[in-house]
Amino acid sequence: MCRYDPLQDNTGEVVAVKKLQHSTTEHIRDFEQEIEILKSLQHENIVKYKGVCYSAGRRNLRLVMEYLPHGSLRDYLNKNKDRIDHKKLLHYASQICKGMEYLATKRYIHRDLATHNILVESEFKVKIGDFGLTKVLPQGKEYYKVKEPGESPIFCDKLCSPPTEFLSMMGGDKQGQTIVYHLIELLKTGSRLPQPMGCPSEMCEIMQECWDNDPSLRPPFKELTLRIDLIRDSSDSDQYTQVPAF
Repeated sequence: MCRYDPLQDNTGEVVAVKKLQHSTTEHIRDFEQEIEILKSLQHENIVKYKGVCYSAGRRNLRLVMEYLPHGSLRDYLNKNKDRIDHKKLLHYASQICKGMEYLATKRYIHRDLATHNILVESEFKVKIGDFGLTKVLPQGKEYYKVKEPGESPIFCDKLCSPPTEFLSMMGGDKQGQTIVYHLIELLKTGSRLPQPMGCPSEMCEIMQECWDNDPSLRPPFKELTLRIDLIRDSSDSDQYTQVPAF
């Protein structure tokens, strides 16, 4: 975090700065790709690009983004679990789905969607961040295939992101940590994570659909948004009051 203050009168905007940790040619190329991706995105539920900074020789590259004061959703939920009910969690889930739907229209696959990469602007708005592992889906392809265990995080958008993210928010984060590279084989045999304590049954049903072996039967993010909004708006405000520890 720093303040962009060209007038040096403390009236400048507070921004977040991401610094390139390694200066190899490969790391610089990957970081520049992340910057170009974020620069191309404009959505209310995606972190806003502000600019870049270079040092002499363009070796120390920094990405400048909007500053979101409440940090990651994971930390925010842990700090505020006593005053966040499930209706608010459903509100966050809906916003995440809207951001992911927008990414899909741009043919981007985030590949690392998790609560630690969701940032909190306010009590009522969250935004998707960290596009360091994002890939562009080639024309004519409908999924990104992971070929090696070390090539990509397990949580690939077309297969796993919605249910694992919902499990994390609904209190299943510890269960999610047990997922390993052989997850796909486990899914093929019908293995599924149990319903987290306190998770609404309607949400559990949606998560089960997201894990379907047949990709054509998994609900797209647009449908997820509509269904989650319906659950949120139709639920009794007193029905979901206790949020488990994360």
